[in-house]
Amino acid sequence: MQSLDTLLLYEKPDAYFFPHYSGSVFAPFDIPRPGLRYLAYKMLYLLHLPCCSLFWGKWKAHIKTAKRIIIFDYGYQRGMENYIRRINPHCKVYLFFWNKVNKYNRKHLLFSDANAIYSTDTEDCKKYGLHYNHIFYPREFQLPYTASPEQNRLFFLGADKGRAPYIASLKQVLEESGLICDIRILSPIRDSAYRKRFREILTDKGLSYDEYLAELKSCDILLDINQEGQSSLTMRVIEALYLSKKLITNNRHIPSYDFYCPDNILVLPENAVPSPEELRHFLHVPFRPYSDTILHNYSYEHWLQSFSS
Repeated sequence: MQSLDTLLLYEKPDAYFFPHYSGSVFAPFDIPRPGLRYLAYKMLYLLHLPCCSLFWGKWKAHIKTAKRIIIFDYGYQRGMENYIRRINPHCKVYLFFWNKVNKYNRKHLLFSDANAIYSTDTEDCKKYGLHYNHIFYPREFQLPYTASPEQNRLFFLGADKGRAPYIASLKQVLEESGLICDIRILSPIRDSAYRKRFREILTDKGLSYDEYLAELKSCDILLDINQEGQSSLTMRVIEALYLSKKLITNNRHIPSYDFYCPDNILVLPENAVPSPEELRHFLHVPFRPYSDTILHNYSYEHWLQSFSS
């Protein structure tokens, strides 16, 4: 059996770019969900009964040799860190909030080692006393900048999360500035009036990450719209860095990051939309390629190093 130095526990190891790290990324469970075995597990878990670990995944076989295990928020189950330490007292165990603290993962803050909890959201770090660590991207996915004749193709694919009305109004201004907008919002809302109102941007068809990546590579500009109260960087920001794309974002925290360049990134005005003139100016300013130092600062290797030893 392969000896692994670092294990990552993530809810869906086949999502995003995680297959790139296959062999070190594991699902928390080795049982299908939904299913009878999963229901049995949930009963044990909710009643705080023993033997929950019997249902956990193949990662358990690597605990004895692991030096570090990083559990993502949607891969964490209560008691995992204690189970790991019983088997390997020398293994460092971290909890990483890839997402903002919310009603679904808030109880994870009870993680037994408060000093080993990290988050991508700077506001959550201040609010809950967590350590900050960035999200990351595979350096192997990096693309050099290549200028297209028009530089006017914009792409966005994401869940609704209440963003459809704002994105729909923003789309009008983007198109007035000369952009060709491919905006696709996945929405669970089935209300016919809502679906009709936003029919131009709503979709029921998701993409695999490979399909999504192909769309990113063929566009010029990425649109990034944070949820209300979110300060963390999204995957779209990191994808813009590594794929050498311009970025239009409403994340007002972006100017505080080391990669911020106004020629490459347009921060939208708060509670408003930019003028077509402002957008046209941004589109015509030449793109400035990011330095290797900047890209390294958001790499997987740098992310690992940022967890305290």
